[in-house]
Amino acid sequence: MNNIDPNNTEQQNSIEPTDQINWLSAMMSADNDINQKELQVILEYGLQLGMSEEKIKRIVTTSIKGQEVLLRYLKLSRLSRHDGLMRALIRVIFADGKIAKEELEMLRLVAKKMNYTTDELKAILEDEKNKFQSKR
Repeated sequence: MNNIDPNNTEQQNSIEPTDQINWLSAMMSADNDINQKELQVILEYGLQLGMSEEKIKRIVTTSIKGQEVLLRYLKLSRLSRHDGLMRALIRVIFADGKIAKEELEMLRLVAKKMNYTTDELKAILEDEKNKFQSKR
């Protein structure tokens, strides 16, 4: 469902699970509209990473920071290419059924930091959009 392969060490080791949940939480708060469906996407992703529900909720609660803090964090952090996290970020954006410009701006910045080209990002967005629409 979330395209995470637990046997893929590149996915598991390139970005710590706690950091992945922090990034997803930051994306959820990018538009200042936190939604239960977005929280559910983050919870499912964290569980697939082997984290406990309690730990995921604790991380989400403490990492909702708003866009200004997130932009500073993005500039200072080092992110490696990570398809599972990129797809999960996109699912968080689609989860509430509306796509805010702040979310897309944040996604573009994160994608650039992860060294995705514009075309690669568009392809992943389209793929996840199709998956989301087929579930409706």
